[in-house]
Amino acid sequence: MLHTCERKYYFQYLAPARIDSYDETLRKIAFLRKVTNIPMWRGKVFHSLIAEHLSEVRKGNKVQLNDLLTGYKQRMREQWKSSANNSFDIGNTIQENAFLLQEHLYKETVSENTLLDTIRDLEKRTEQFQRWAEDTSFYAEVIQSPQVLIEPPTYSRETLSFNLDGVQIITKVDLVLASEGQFAIFDWKTSKPVRSARMLPQVEFQAAVYQLCPHFKLGTPLNDISARFVYFMGNDFKQQLFRIDENMREYTLNLIRRSISRMRYFDQIDKNRTQLTLNESPRFTLNDLDFAYSEKSCIYCPFKQICLRELE
Repeated sequence: MLHTCERKYYFQYLAPARIDSYDETLRKIAFLRKVTNIPMWRGKVFHSLIAEHLSEVRKGNKVQLNDLLTGYKQRMREQWKSSANNSFDIGNTIQENAFLLQEHLYKETVSENTLLDTIRDLEKRTEQFQRWAEDTSFYAEVIQSPQVLIEPPTYSRETLSFNLDGVQIITKVDLVLASEGQFAIFDWKTSKPVRSARMLPQVEFQAAVYQLCPHFKLGTPLNDISARFVYFMGNDFKQQLFRIDENMREYTLNLIRRSISRMRYFDQIDKNRTQLTLNESPRFTLNDLDFAYSEKSCIYCPFKQICLRELE
């Protein structure tokens, strides 16, 4: 996020925002952190559905994927209704677990047909997953692997992470299969790869970081680690296999170090607003932060309403 939009990075991670803050801008930032958009919602539902399905497969339970899908579709209808029927006002106090769709918040042109299209899209991707799993040996791998991690928690002993220059590099993956020293890391993709300003395409960078985790954390040789990205979109599925060598390891580490340096810079600005600003102003303003590389990125950004305002 830091490389694609510095402003969004500030809003999402650095701003000391709270719903009960005395500052109106910070209250609004806290409110908008709870907002999701339809593509993100659809992807999250798909990932949750597949995670629950694989948990049942791993246990040996004969729970049909379509049976689970029925329950998820009903929850989507309930969430849509909750979001559509509420008049959300940025800055007001909201319930901790309230479901907020950006499209409803910004009164964009959406209707019940939008919900139906979203549910049909989920059905299509679920059918694609099942075809892919049945056309490969995937289910057998899940059942037979000695160690299986399904959406390992972000902060736990099972987290796929490693330490670099005193910073904990944490990843969020969908599935890890470990057998006889071999690690296969899976990531389900429901959208096209995002362009990046990096010389290394974002998807390859992501796959490389995944593989560095067991390499550094457990000492696993790179030859024994793979990352598999499976795309479920359009009318078919596609799988990409990634492996890295020593040269790619060093190149990826250099990119991570650059990100760490940039992150520390902005963190320092936030802590010392009156001393460190890019325009020598006594206040830290949004003029200090760069926009997203593409205006299209702003369409799905929940912070777009306050993006042009000065930070307090």
